[in-house]
Amino acid sequence: MDILPLATTIGSAFIVTFLTVMVPSPSTVAASRYAVRDGTRAAASFLSAVLCLDTAVFLVLAHGFHPVLNALGAAKYLMPVAGTGLVIFGCVMVGTARKGGLYPQSKRIATDPVIPGTAHQPFAAGLLVPAANPGFWIWWTTVGTSFIHSARNWGGVGLSLLLLAFLGGAVAWYLPLLWALSRGREVFSERTQNRVLVVLGVAMAGFGGVLLWRSVAALS
Repeated sequence: MDILPLATTIGSAFIVTFLTVMVPSPSTVAASRYAVRDGTRAAASFLSAVLCLDTAVFLVLAHGFHPVLNALGAAKYLMPVAGTGLVIFGCVMVGTARKGGLYPQSKRIATDPVIPGTAHQPFAAGLLVPAANPGFWIWWTTVGTSFIHSARNWGGVGLSLLLLAFLGGAVAWYLPLLWALSRGREVFSERTQNRVLVVLGVAMAGFGGVLLWRSVAALS
């Protein structure tokens, strides 16, 4: 087993996931609302449901969708698509910084709607909110699947470590965010969060550009 490429794949997956979940999304809004209104227990229930859904999607892609792509000879196009996706996500992060920062402020969270019937069911909301977001599925079928394609070179060990990297990247951002919001605090000041988002957005777009260039060069 070649450890360096595996370590690079796992590390990149963790960083990309961390950067992705920092972009405000319906899941961020819903999780933040539970943290502000109902406290850490409700927020933790929502987050655990999100992680369960991520795990289920990962297993379906790793053992169902990806083998089909291989059979069709389409797996080689995953990296170019993923690189394009990362460039787009990076640009979204930079654009988000100009529209108000990393996450909604508590006054906005209190009035943001959740899926009807889940106001007091955070676990159900944690399954439904991401599933209703097209961006969730776009990310998994492009960026997520490309990492799965790379990790499969190391069999079950590679896939297991990749899943941990995906989940860890999400938890690494959500935990401090929800903990701070549940106590009426902010992770960053508004000015700092906007600067952080711009820097990370540029980094993600740059990473996607390098990935896109290398993958296209390999196909030619």
